[in-house]
Amino acid sequence: MIGISLVLLSGMIAQWLSWRWGIPAIVGMTIIGLMIGPGMNWIQPDQLFGNLLDPIISLAVAVILFEGSLSLDRKEIFHFKEPVRRMYTLVPLISWVLTAVIANMVVGLSWVTAFVIGGLFIVTGPTVITPLLKQAKLKARPDKILRWEGIIVDPMGALAALLALQIGLAASGVTDSAELGFFFLGALAALVLGIGTGVGISHAFQRNIIPGDMQAPMLFALVIFIFAISDFIMDESGLLAVTAMGVTLTNMGLNADILHNIRHFKENISTLFISAVFVLLTASLTRAELIELWDIRIIGFVLLMMLIVRPLSVWIGLAKTEVTLSEKTLIGWIAPRGIVAMTVSGYFQTILVEAGFTDAERLLPMTLALVFITVAIHGYTLTPLAKRLKLTQ
Repeated sequence: MIGISLVLLSGMIAQWLSWRWGIPAIVGMTIIGLMIGPGMNWIQPDQLFGNLLDPIISLAVAVILFEGSLSLDRKEIFHFKEPVRRMYTLVPLISWVLTAVIANMVVGLSWVTAFVIGGLFIVTGPTVITPLLKQAKLKARPDKILRWEGIIVDPMGALAALLALQIGLAASGVTDSAELGFFFLGALAALVLGIGTGVGISHAFQRNIIPGDMQAPMLFALVIFIFAISDFIMDESGLLAVTAMGVTLTNMGLNADILHNIRHFKENISTLFISAVFVLLTASLTRAELIELWDIRIIGFVLLMMLIVRPLSVWIGLAKTEVTLSEKTLIGWIAPRGIVAMTVSGYFQTILVEAGFTDAERLLPMTLALVFITVAIHGYTLTPLAKRLKLTQ
């Protein structure tokens, strides 16, 4: 009980100190997690939660992602739909290929492992980008573009990595091609499940079948259930289901009071979950893993991701759109990775190593290095750069 309460309290203290001292909240949570975890050994999440650790983190991420998807109202991007569309179609595709090439040439990973990690690293995610955007107070267009990208691409990253894994295993003769068909059926089932639930619950709310004081708790329970059912059908598809559910719900023309009530409840829960999950993940690291992050090839990979892959993907993807030069510069620089990349990488590492791809043992250290370096650097540079480019409100 003391351990669990310490995780929750530490996360919120990190949020408060970050606000008080004017530092990025993500940086504060990372420091606190490292301090109470590998630093002082006050918390050992693996021992504290045992086999429940991964399900708890996964369910928390599902709620966080759903809360973010509730803010994706099509009306707010009416005047710049094309750049937003490209940010979750063309830009991730370019980034996927470039990341795989660099992972193969710089780190020496096989092409199968390289394309799996390339798919995984297209994510930015609401767990890291949302706190940064709240502090930076960007103008509408760059704010919405970064927010929509973070939420929509998050489940796409896990599915892209899963697709690369299935193709790689089939091409290597480890599995048969029927697994690919199952992948597409699983993704379709997740979409149908999410959209169908969103439509159904919207009608239930509009017709007062569910009273106002039960709507937010009912939705909370449904999100967890839909995520679990979708993941049961196919691993890593739950995030797609809850994202589709949230986007559907917020674009169904719900009464403004109903939406406000739901969003207020979800935002409070999401803030608590983001804090707790980040503290848990950073506290779970060992000192040996922290030392391994400083491998010269891994650092080189991260720098190339930040200085070449992200800017090039954005500049090519947003070519011939109304996005200005300064906006492309900012968007091309900001791409912090977060909880989804950290939680999902362990799953893919295990599957690949068991299939005989021993180079996949570098997947987790590469993920940790990318997450920590991008969170720290982008966390500290977003607001100053935005001000320099005159993109703040």
